[in-house]
Amino acid sequence: MKDQIGKKRIQFQVHVSALIFLGLLCFSGWNDASAADKKVFVLCYHSFLGNKPFPSDIPLEEFRSQMNFLKSKGFHFVSYTDLLKGTVTGTKNILIVIDDGNRSVLQAYQEVLKPLGAKPMLAIYPNIIGKKSYAMTWDQIKGLVREGCDIAAHGYYHELMNMKFYNSNKAEFIHEIVGSKEALEKALGVKVSAFVYPNGVRCDMTKKIIRESGYANAFTIQWGAVLSPLNLNRDPLELPRYMVLKGNWNMISSAILKASSS
Repeated sequence: MKDQIGKKRIQFQVHVSALIFLGLLCFSGWNDASAADKKVFVLCYHSFLGNKPFPSDIPLEEFRSQMNFLKSKGFHFVSYTDLLKGTVTGTKNILIVIDDGNRSVLQAYQEVLKPLGAKPMLAIYPNIIGKKSYAMTWDQIKGLVREGCDIAAHGYYHELMNMKFYNSNKAEFIHEIVGSKEALEKALGVKVSAFVYPNGVRCDMTKKIIRESGYANAFTIQWGAVLSPLNLNRDPLELPRYMVLKGNWNMISSAILKASSS
């Protein structure tokens, strides 16, 4: 009799343990799926002058139309800080990253992005700031930082970060990564944790030095969604972006709409 009771107790405990295990699996699976459903689509821009021959220069009114289109489709504008904090929700999120530091960023922010509550991340290479007539000054960038814009490093001289460059001049290669971070942090009084590869060019050595230099994330120009929280991404040093050029908006917007609903 005691043996039968003992056997039943063991069977009951095994059954309960199995239910608990399955429950944990289900919860874990739901949690992973929920997290994977948090997507951010990163759009890469450069300038908004409207009178330049460069494919990456988007006229201000066209930029306004693109942002209003995204808003009309139910997209929300998030910041890099939101990504870092893991506060992003849903699949329809847009992060604007503006490369280089062109002076037209000021007007684009004030007239287009600010009214939408959008806080872009500015990927800056220090060599032109306050030196070139087409670039912003340090004080202008500080003003945007006070508005809530985040800062990323974009190299120091905007060099292509490939093995050819590394093998030809290791010191300058490292300076592009380390020197840009130090210059931005000193001039702006901010912490820089993101690197944006100039033209998306990178190699294993680039990523190695970026990682060793204290960066947490790096952005490419490959298409795809950034997952939130950031630790869900396959490689935080190869986060995707869509580079907006003259004539490719319909293709990009269609891809984002499809990916956000899948």
